[in-house]
Amino acid sequence: MEEKKKLMLVDDDADVLALLKMKLEKTGRFTVVTTTHGSKAVSMATREAPDLIILDIDMPEMSGGDVADALAGTEDTAGIPVFFLSSLIPKDEAGKGAQNIGGRRMISKYATMNQLIAEIDASFS
Repeated sequence: MEEKKKLMLVDDDADVLALLKMKLEKTGRFTVVTTTHGSKAVSMATREAPDLIILDIDMPEMSGGDVADALAGTEDTAGIPVFFLSSLIPKDEAGKGAQNIGGRRMISKYATMNQLIAEIDASFS
């Protein structure tokens, strides 16, 4: 049996985090850690050593882009793949797959769970 991948989700909406955590863990393929605070993401990533970090872009206090830059600039977290999950991509574009922003992948929060899992899988290949 394949070892579960550890995902770290960062989003200021606790309801979004709870739903995604439940659905991703239900697949049996992932363990998920979460935080609603972008400012805590770097220390959490250092402590938890996730295989992948999924960030919301539009967050108070510290945007997802700022978090991604901080992660990339920290020795312990620089090698962890990151992609954005954002409502900035409208519903009518959600099915078009991931887009790039600042050299990082971004997928719509309106994407299906299958599309999200496909993007997670693509991050590991």
